[in-house]
Amino acid sequence: MEYILIEAEGQLNSLERAEIITRELYNLTRPVYLQSEDEADATMFAVITHPDDATRAALFVDTQLVLPIHPNCTLERLVAMFPELTSEERFTLSSTIHQVNAIAFGLILPDSVTVRDEQYMATDGWFTLNEP
Repeated sequence: MEYILIEAEGQLNSLERAEIITRELYNLTRPVYLQSEDEADATMFAVITHPDDATRAALFVDTQLVLPIHPNCTLERLVAMFPELTSEERFTLSSTIHQVNAIAFGLILPDSVTVRDEQYMATDGWFTLNEP
């Protein structure tokens, strides 16, 4: 189990930003114009909120998950969720995504993202570990 803590950015709170990111990741695999009505809220990863502070959100991810990339996907909204990316990083991400049919999720994460483990999340109060 892996987690990515999502911070508030600009006018978006942590939860709003997390929901956009996971939705846009889904849209890489299946662009909106191809989706049926029942896919309108489909996401790639679950969003969790901190039990003591609902303004803090994290994505429950699998960095090894291979995302099939649709050739007509767009990255604009996903990239906009990471304003810390340089122009070069944006170009590299866009180029990579549009040259492959599939990619491991962990390979498209910006350098600014830190992946956390279950122990870290438990220590930070997100949940209690059920240890034997």
